[in-house]
Amino acid sequence: MSKHSAPPAAAFAVTACRGPQGCEHRALDPGDLPQRLAEGLEAMGLAAGLARLLGRPPKRHEQFTVSVSCCPNACSRPQIADVGLIAAQRPKADPARCTRCGACQDACREQAVVLLPSGQLDAIDEGSCLACGACIAACPTGALSPGRSGWRVQLGGRLGRHPRLAEELPGLHSADQAVEYTLRAARYFLEHARPGQRLGDLVAKVGAKAVAGVKK
Repeated sequence: MSKHSAPPAAAFAVTACRGPQGCEHRALDPGDLPQRLAEGLEAMGLAAGLARLLGRPPKRHEQFTVSVSCCPNACSRPQIADVGLIAAQRPKADPARCTRCGACQDACREQAVVLLPSGQLDAIDEGSCLACGACIAACPTGALSPGRSGWRVQLGGRLGRHPRLAEELPGLHSADQAVEYTLRAARYFLEHARPGQRLGDLVAKVGAKAVAGVKK
């Protein structure tokens, strides 16, 4: 049986869901975020750095992967990328505008919308809310409106022989911060990884905050 080696691949891959094409579920429009991520990784010399780390051009399964998802449905699978970015839109509650229609509660899969026994909007359970924005879109009176928005940043996901889900940085982050954390994670990987390791190995060892250079 003949043996065939995998051909060299691009050093990194930035993928995005179909949110920019008008997906009804999107929480945020990413704009030029995917392009900015690709340009930043190119400018920092990731391709040359990865080739030095491996002693050869990377194969496809050795790519540094970045995934952008416009809502928590995560069609682009950010949880298993080296860096995953998930759009988030937190609702702001104004119970005085509630007409007790119940549309917000029907729209929330996580049951994060808290209603009083009367059916009046009470609050949002922040611990359950995934910040998808579905309740905002469903509310006909503005009792739920857009609050804080941003990107959830996840680091160190992977498949393979030892799969792991990415570890999420606390809070929501601007597009500028998302790009910066991605570049910091890539630099940390080039500086600390050994051949055969993924970013997830480093995240498992020191944590996502250390890899992204987050001090708080």
